[in-house]
Amino acid sequence: MKTKTIIFSLFFLLPSLIYSQDNKTHVLPGSWMGKVTTAQFSMRALLRFEVSKDSIKGFLDSPDQGLKDLAMDKVWTVRDSVFVDATSLNAGIIYKGRILPGDSVIDGLWGGALGLRLSRTNYVFTLKTNLNPEIEGYKIIKLIESSPIKDQQATGICWSFATTSFIETEAIRLGKSPVVLSPMFFVTPTVINKAEKYIRMNGKSYFDSGDLTFSVLSAYKKYGAIPQKVYSGKKDSTSKYDHGKMDKALLEKVKYYVNSGRGNMTTEGYRRDISEILSGTMGKAPDTFIYKQKSYTPKSFAKEMVGINPDDYVEITSFSHHPFYSKFILEIESNWNNNYYLNLPINDFSNVVDYALLHNFSVCWDGDNYEYNDGFAVLNDTIKNITQQIRQTAFDNYTTTDVHNMHIIGIAENNKGKRFYIVKNSSDQRNCGGYIYMSKEYLLLKTISVMVNKSAIPKEIKDKVSSAL
Repeated sequence: MKTKTIIFSLFFLLPSLIYSQDNKTHVLPGSWMGKVTTAQFSMRALLRFEVSKDSIKGFLDSPDQGLKDLAMDKVWTVRDSVFVDATSLNAGIIYKGRILPGDSVIDGLWGGALGLRLSRTNYVFTLKTNLNPEIEGYKIIKLIESSPIKDQQATGICWSFATTSFIETEAIRLGKSPVVLSPMFFVTPTVINKAEKYIRMNGKSYFDSGDLTFSVLSAYKKYGAIPQKVYSGKKDSTSKYDHGKMDKALLEKVKYYVNSGRGNMTTEGYRRDISEILSGTMGKAPDTFIYKQKSYTPKSFAKEMVGINPDDYVEITSFSHHPFYSKFILEIESNWNNNYYLNLPINDFSNVVDYALLHNFSVCWDGDNYEYNDGFAVLNDTIKNITQQIRQTAFDNYTTTDVHNMHIIGIAENNKGKRFYIVKNSSDQRNCGGYIYMSKEYLLLKTISVMVNKSAIPKEIKDKVSSAL
């Protein structure tokens, strides 16, 4: 799921394994830092290279943009020249430089036009993570009991991390003992189904690491749930999550079937192939397991230890290009399964969010994250009153897009009584790891949709949409 400058556009996350050519390759391992400067901006770039026998991995950190571990597609050397390619970002070669004598400086060009001299450095950039929902100077009005913060690391599955947190919190509300679930358990069935849709649609359907809350609830309903301690979703428990190589292999496989599978494929065959790619990185979830000295299947665990009913939840949005108080298929790329959203006027939409939180129902959030930074999601402009038309225009002209999923668990106010929503984030990009504070204006403008329990909808609104629920 996906600044407004050419430089910023190079930072979309699409990790992959990359290969090198010889000569000065041995010089590259480690970190190299330089600064790109124009009349409009100045940006530090930290390129990190990991070299093995026959490959190089390249990563980009941008301390000034709050971005870390953005994997490059390809890095290679030719004699004393270094090339860094980001073709999958539609950027081509984003850096090319020459290793100067002494092997401690690379002099080159960023984006083919801007000078960037890189020097060896021991500097390590660390993103901020706020593990405390309280922020000095703000008063918490409501805070719903929830599960620990999760970190999606180098994956694009915020949708599963956010929805898993939401499910855990709903289980607590229902009186269940707190349990930490595996977000990765819901990924495999979702990706397999998404791959089949892509192949059946001859490549005309969405296939990316992004997705929606619907997919988690669908997987939960059909397959159940598993504790994180039973199934971590990685073969090496000490490693970080990194789906770059897996995502690339998945895309190549579904494209292979679309381009060359005519008359030579079966549903069972390509579903098996996709499953093998997933298990190669994530491992295979067990059919039965022991938890607190008792044997479970994923289905029995979900029923006994979690206890939610997926049919009790609804996704709500607010756009004027469809009738209000009815459901419609929201036209966003990641809605590959044509899911229906309940459409409410902006004031009712806002009231549902506030009513839910104040009555101990948390809210799962889907929206745009381009304008948040350093622990706050706050609009950078002077708009004080987000109207239905302003919200609709932002959706129509792509200034509000479906980028990220998070989980809202509370409400806070500053010393002037301005409202902020307390949000659990699974990504630390832009120094927004852990808990962040989202302003009311940001929520109304930058939200694509929210998911709530149907019981969290106020009666006066529910009466208007009873047939749609």
